[in-house]
Amino acid sequence: MGFISDQLIKWHKVSGRHDLPWQNTNDPYLIWLSEIMLQQTQVNTVLAYFKKFIKRFPDIDTLANAKTERIFELWSGLGYYARARNLHKTAIIVSQNYNGKFPSSFDTLLSFPGIGRSTAGAISAFAFKKKKPILDGNVKRVFSRYFGIREWTGEHSVEKKLWEVATVNLPKKSAHIHIYTQALMDLGATICKRSTPLCNNCPLQSKCISFKKNWVKEIPISKPKKALLTKEIFLLAIDSNAHYLVKKKPSKGVWAGLWSLPEVKNYKNSSNWLEENLNENNFKVIWIGKHKTSFTHYKLNIHFQHILLHSSKLHKIDNYKWIKKSNLKKTALPTPINKILASLNSG
Repeated sequence: MGFISDQLIKWHKVSGRHDLPWQNTNDPYLIWLSEIMLQQTQVNTVLAYFKKFIKRFPDIDTLANAKTERIFELWSGLGYYARARNLHKTAIIVSQNYNGKFPSSFDTLLSFPGIGRSTAGAISAFAFKKKKPILDGNVKRVFSRYFGIREWTGEHSVEKKLWEVATVNLPKKSAHIHIYTQALMDLGATICKRSTPLCNNCPLQSKCISFKKNWVKEIPISKPKKALLTKEIFLLAIDSNAHYLVKKKPSKGVWAGLWSLPEVKNYKNSSNWLEENLNENNFKVIWIGKHKTSFTHYKLNIHFQHILLHSSKLHKIDNYKWIKKSNLKKTALPTPINKILASLNSG
């Protein structure tokens, strides 16, 4: 043991990333925020969101005191909104129970909403210089290739094996843990990439089993495919006086707490819905379309009608609001709804 950590620490000094906005700090707030944003999201996407977010919420107390709606507005387009909800919950806990300071206890970090073992490990390493392993998607790929693990990493037994590998390959000195942890992340993101790995630039090449046995293109093994259920929903893009009507989703379920479009059982109900809810029967359907998206357990076909109301009056209706077309980007809308409305506006 020691080869991986020694090589990566040396490599990072010359070839690692050193200028990301959440680097060169031991502030757990900034580190935690970046780790949550980086879950299932590319660095290039996160950069702009991170800068806007810390400008609006420079510390955890400011975030804790914010309204969820304001947080969602800054999160809009980043996706996986459960991260934003958990971010707010954790901020409130830290602000109220820990005087606005992140505890250094790994187990306490792990108890906070939205913080799993890998995120807690990253915060521990970067903010508190504690020897804790991480195992995000990039790191799983690095270790799978290096040790020639030809099994799907989502299997419980395989993930357990990878956590053991991650633990035993930690550097001997705690003082180096933050460099090593960043190096692992950087190697996976810039060298040991999924589709076009740069093996000739890899500091671990000489002992990498996948490189020796020509398994690099095979590993990581893809998740076994199963047929996904397809669901259908029917939405109304109601357009009046340069506004769209949107409804706030419940606090639980798909797109929880975000704003979406009014939903009907099918398009036969459109005219009834408009008459019953908006007292409108003077309208024109100017477009009918379909947008496909998918979730972990099912696919979703979103059928939508673009409906133009001839009346310019914006009727009030409980749990709904009218959004100016010019303000859509500032509204906490699910990504598929954003795309649908953007396509209607450009047409």
